Amino acid sequence: MELNAAMALHKEAERLCRDLDGAMALHKEEESSCRELGHKDGLSVSLGNQALILIDRGKLDGTVALFKEQERLCREFGNLNGLSISLANQALLLSEAHGRRREARRLADEALAIATRHGYPQLVPRILSIRDSIPMNAER
Repeated sequence: MELNAAMALHKEAERLCRDLDGAMALHKEEESSCRELGHKDGLSVSLGNQALILIDRGKLDGTVALFKEQERLCREFGNLNGLSISLANQALLLSEAHGRRREARRLADEALAIATRHGYPQLVPRILSIRDSIPMNAER
């Protein structure tokens, strides 16, 4: 499958955003295509979208692994915008679902530093909101 076809699948998944099963199936197909083509940027977006769908479904198993792979890919090819988003999403998930507040705070701080230092001001309010929502008492 060529890159244009993979991007078409991504757009179709976005269109079907109300149909989580359909969107997940398309993101899985997109993931497969991106892996086959070596399209790391598309793969990182697909993995992040899959994790968000799982969170929307209330199925948290596997979401951290998806975000961690997304983080690794973003670091590997220098996508700082995607990295900030991935770190912020991980921070929220780790704090709220897993009670791993110290780790969540560290990830939120890193996301904020990247967004601030590298010119992504549109991400700063969301990251601050996530960071400020992490309770610091009873840390784990």
